[in-house]
Amino acid sequence: MEQIQLFNFYYFLYIAIAVLVTILSVKFLNNKTDQFRRRFIFSLIMLNFVIHFLKVVIYPYTLVDHVWTKVTFENICASSVLLFPLLYFTKNKTLKDYMVMVGIASGVITFVVPLDAMSSIFNGSISIGPRAPFLLENIRFYFAHYLLFLIPFLMMHYKMHEISIRRAYRAPFMLILIFLIIFINELVITALGWVPKEHLFDPNRRNPSFIFGPKEQFSGLGMIAGIFVPSFFMLTHPVYEFTFYIPVLWLVLPTIVYGGIIAFILCLIYDKEDTLLFLKQLVSSKPIKSEESQKI
Repeated sequence: MEQIQLFNFYYFLYIAIAVLVTILSVKFLNNKTDQFRRRFIFSLIMLNFVIHFLKVVIYPYTLVDHVWTKVTFENICASSVLLFPLLYFTKNKTLKDYMVMVGIASGVITFVVPLDAMSSIFNGSISIGPRAPFLLENIRFYFAHYLLFLIPFLMMHYKMHEISIRRAYRAPFMLILIFLIIFINELVITALGWVPKEHLFDPNRRNPSFIFGPKEQFSGLGMIAGIFVPSFFMLTHPVYEFTFYIPVLWLVLPTIVYGGIIAFILCLIYDKEDTLLFLKQLVSSKPIKSEESQKI
């Protein structure tokens, strides 16, 4: 069966469609008022919010016991879908920075490495075999994650928010907080009996956003994160004897490093002048004398 694989035709087809829709969206909004643009972007947020809940009626969600666990704060992207309606209206610059940075980054990363669209395992334990390229769930997967990218991209394109290199260090710590929320979510739904207790802490089961460590089939990604993780963060489950990492804590240093790099790149794109000035002042150890410093 044909399926999406790294660098095959369908892999690039979905990327091409995303690029085309982005160009068309910008062309459509260019001659619209700011009020229309704001309402349009909010409509995209709510569309994604609704799709997030409606997905439970399609395959393979129909195979999941206690399917409503799939609309909780079970991973970074699900958390973004649930929080975007609130973050869109916040006046807090740190929260809005998080919305923009994580939205753009998670959307782009999804298209670069579409793990869920390529996986034959669903919800950590259900074998569904190879996924057809245009399986309804694959289309939903790409569309939902594309909206996570498009929403903050349009916000930045039309200057509805300005990120700053002087606040960039905060975004990784916000992401660590989201990891903590995801972990608490897993504890709650396991305590309620909605997820088998033997799946808790197992990296090769649900393991949302890798909070329990890298999955075996994604060892390459695990190596990228694992180089910053001391061996004492790895434990053996006393009952089920699988190996896992200390939840959330193992992600702190990789998140600061890789999250910081992503935040820096986005600041170079959207706050280039002040970012270069900040780096220059950092190297020269001179005090900051820029109007941009008021962005904090």
